[in-house]
Amino acid sequence: MNGSYSVQFGTPQSYNWSKTFTCPTNSTVAYTVSVSQTGNDVVSGMAMFDGNGNVSITLTEIGQENQTASANTTSVTWNSSCQVVNVNDGHVVYRAASTKTSPGTYSIQGNGTGTMSETGSSQSQTLLLAATNNGISATVFIANPAVNGKNIGTGIAVHQ
Repeated sequence: MNGSYSVQFGTPQSYNWSKTFTCPTNSTVAYTVSVSQTGNDVVSGMAMFDGNGNVSITLTEIGQENQTASANTTSVTWNSSCQVVNVNDGHVVYRAASTKTSPGTYSIQGNGTGTMSETGSSQSQTLLLAATNNGISATVFIANPAVNGKNIGTGIAVHQ
């Protein structure tokens, strides 16, 4: 594997936020809004493979939750007897997109499978060379194995 590849990768996420509200006329009465929503963390960018087991990866990530901001979109409406009459679960608020460049390593076996790891990361991605064009691996499928119960992410890299 050698050259520049555009990369897209997605991982399912469970976004969770909560906030406790107290009745404005009786602070001993409280209600907690607790919400869970499924979404997707998406990464895209470029990976430069040098043909000798080294890779430089520049990726932009979107879809990371800002829990505090998400919790602040919730609200509760009380009646005069401190009973909850309306609950607004709010919505997920995302952190600003972030871009990073990392070095890493990769290896490809004779059967077209391999692994790739970013320096400093505890995870490695499984690579599967899926298509070749004139001896160049044109399409690569990427999978991120589950680690400590985290969901599996998948992606694709296409030779540029």
